[in-house]
Amino acid sequence: MTDIDSKTGSDPGASADPSAGDRPVVLIVDDDPRNLLAMESLLDGADYSLIKAQTSDEALLALMRGEVAAIILDVQMPGINGIDLARLIKQRKRTRHIPIVFLTAHYREDEHAMMAYDIGAVDYLTKPINPAVLRSKVGVFVDLFQKTRALAAANARLEAQNIVLQREAEERGRRIQAEAAQAEAEAANAAKDRFLAMLSHELRTPLTPIVYAVDMLERDEDCPAHIREALATIQRNVWLEARLIDDLLDLARIRSGKLVLQLEPADAHEVIREAIKIGADDAARRRIRVVEDLSGTATRVKADPARLQQVFWNLLANATKFTPEDGIITVRTSNAENESSLLVEIRDTGIGIGAEKLERIFDAFEQAERTGSPGLGLGLAICKALVDLHGGSIEARSDGLGYGAAFLVKLPTTLPVPTAKRSPDTTAPPLAMLRVLLVDDHQDTADVLSRLLSRQGCEVRTAGSVAQAVEVAANYEFDVLVSDIGLPDGRGTELLDQLQNRLGRPIRAIAMSGFGMEDDIERSRHAGFAEHLTKPVEFNALQRALARLADGNAIVRTSAE
Repeated sequence: MTDIDSKTGSDPGASADPSAGDRPVVLIVDDDPRNLLAMESLLDGADYSLIKAQTSDEALLALMRGEVAAIILDVQMPGINGIDLARLIKQRKRTRHIPIVFLTAHYREDEHAMMAYDIGAVDYLTKPINPAVLRSKVGVFVDLFQKTRALAAANARLEAQNIVLQREAEERGRRIQAEAAQAEAEAANAAKDRFLAMLSHELRTPLTPIVYAVDMLERDEDCPAHIREALATIQRNVWLEARLIDDLLDLARIRSGKLVLQLEPADAHEVIREAIKIGADDAARRRIRVVEDLSGTATRVKADPARLQQVFWNLLANATKFTPEDGIITVRTSNAENESSLLVEIRDTGIGIGAEKLERIFDAFEQAERTGSPGLGLGLAICKALVDLHGGSIEARSDGLGYGAAFLVKLPTTLPVPTAKRSPDTTAPPLAMLRVLLVDDHQDTADVLSRLLSRQGCEVRTAGSVAQAVEVAANYEFDVLVSDIGLPDGRGTELLDQLQNRLGRPIRAIAMSGFGMEDDIERSRHAGFAEHLTKPVEFNALQRALARLADGNAIVRTSAE
């Protein structure tokens, strides 16, 4: 089996690859070598390569090796003749498109010609061949081949570009979907934050006059003991309600990453003792004994004292809530060997925690085996988040239901820094002769707070809207403005701006609002308020804020102080 490339001068029997190079290939099939040489001389110099085959097998082998632009095929050949070879070529999907020109020295139109055209031949020429006609026909087929190949290459490039474009479009689509999903999530979070802020405002506002009314009654020296007990119950539950609201807002701050700690050196034992004092009344009412075993020696931590106290108070309140009367709560501290950390353990003799609940005990809204207990299940979730922010860890342990529970808080310690020890200022400063413009659209709050301030020697004027406040300020020279933020005809920040523009001087002002998120406090600061107290506000806290303004020492702070 031999194929010869006449353009390369190959010897008979040498192998040539039809696909070699970019030039189109024309296959000549004839059993007579003289005819092959004649055909080569006729087609020599054309812009294509020639492949010669003397048998059908050689022709089929050449077709297997690569693409062929056209086939010049002799009809009469030994073995498989030209007609049968053409039939094989046309039956194969890979080669059926190749144009075939039949050559014969014996023209029998009624037989071979009709058979050739039936098979799919494009032409049928009789020897001797007119060179110009043959070159012309082959040239047409080669040109068609080149254009078809160019079109296929162009289509392949377009297909590749389409794939790239499709992938880019899909990527853009995914990116757009991701951005839309993120925007939707951010909008949902923003809506949730707005809802929580509004809910907080609406829930806090009616608590404020209750707090002030209870405070006013408790200050009455003639108030009977049993009434004082009832007032203490009211106040305790009001602050419990306020704590639930704070928990919701804290959870929103934590999840949005807006909870920021004010870190400073602190003695963990002092923080723990303050938390124990806060919960002492609740424990005493249930005849629960709180045992202190504060044996830790390295107790200095870098912490936000108010937030760390919140952690321990929450854990103690949790232990008190789920420990039966006459139970025991033990608060124990110890240090690691190198005193690099402080371990705080709060253990109770309460109802315990089931093993299957331990891993979920710090999830928000989780209440583990605590039937009938009040609360939203946020306290422990907030504790964990706050401990994490302090660089520590918290763990819950229990041997099961009925065997009590223990919570272990581990905090990194720092080297002690000598500081002047001072006791917290819990006394209410005198406010005699301080002139106050009080603006609040909640009439009960305005009435009760006005009476309380008047009892402290303040001169008070009240207003329920921005317009009323501006009208009062036109005829009343006041020292301090105490204003709600959400007013019927505007905001307290707008009121402060109007009053300062009208009076042409800075005004000492306190914002007192049910809105207590960080953004709310920041807006108050930018508006010019020196203090931002979140409702419900203890009257002593308001007194201290007023005193700071009177002394010129006010800073923007929350009611937690």
